[in-house]
Amino acid sequence: MAHGVWKTGLRRHLAAAVALGAIAACPAPVLAETTNAMSEPGVSVDHIALFVADLDVSSTFYNQVLGLKEIPSAAKGRRWMALGTAQLHLLGGRTEPVPDQITRHIALTTLSLDPIMSALKARDMAWQDFAGNVGQVSQTRTDGVRQIFFRDPDGYWIEVNDARKLSRP
Repeated sequence: MAHGVWKTGLRRHLAAAVALGAIAACPAPVLAETTNAMSEPGVSVDHIALFVADLDVSSTFYNQVLGLKEIPSAAKGRRWMALGTAQLHLLGGRTEPVPDQITRHIALTTLSLDPIMSALKARDMAWQDFAGNVGQVSQTRTDGVRQIFFRDPDGYWIEVNDARKLSRP
């Protein structure tokens, strides 16, 4: 089942790449309208969807550790969480294991890693740097951004970095 989900995801990414290629082949005026005169990309993140085993456990985790608030929804077997200008959609019913690859992760940003690390400590959860050193913070980016990596209750890898501090005046 999980292999089929990844194949479906790959097909969607390929379809998006084909669509983006079609946009790139458009005459300049159409492309400029699509991308706000080339100053901004023509797309942004709407939502991220994760296939989870237990909706209650996952929504509690994302609320208590990352501070995401649930968005009321009438959809059965799903929970929607506010994620900045986007959303995190938790889809219940997963029974297959999640691939254990840190290179497949969701990256979130914050002003400070300290509240996240405190929330993880309160739940007796460990974080690590990208190299796998438990309790360490990655400080290898040339822009000075620090990163931590941890797993959610289903085993999905999450990166939280403090890149948001760079955008502050």
